[in-house]
Amino acid sequence: MAATPSQQGCHPLKYTVTHYRKQQHTHEAFIKWIVEKHLPLAMPVFKKHGVLGYSLEIQPTWDFADFDCFIEYTIPDVQVIKNVTSDPDWATATKDQDDWVDMTKILNSLGYSTPHLLETGEVVNMPE
Repeated sequence: MAATPSQQGCHPLKYTVTHYRKQQHTHEAFIKWIVEKHLPLAMPVFKKHGVLGYSLEIQPTWDFADFDCFIEYTIPDVQVIKNVTSDPDWATATKDQDDWVDMTKILNSLGYSTPHLLETGEVVNMPE
């Protein structure tokens, strides 16, 4: 079995953000904006400040949850969030988010994520 995070001496954090689009934009246009406009500007800032992982989970327009996307960052510590958001390049990367994102509905969460079943099918981090 693979080592647990505590055995590895590494506890990366998962920082998640849910986004709701402004109603004047379609879901498809919102996703196009975040992928084609926002992310090319944001990626260099993430890399500069040591973001370990980033994924964008696009919410289909089903009746499960009403947000448009769920963003997940893997970061070594909380200071990375502070560094990213205070970087002048972040202001550039987010310059038009007020036109696209309903900032009154954003939900952030922060915590540890421990995988137990990998995409390879391997079970990890379980008691022996």
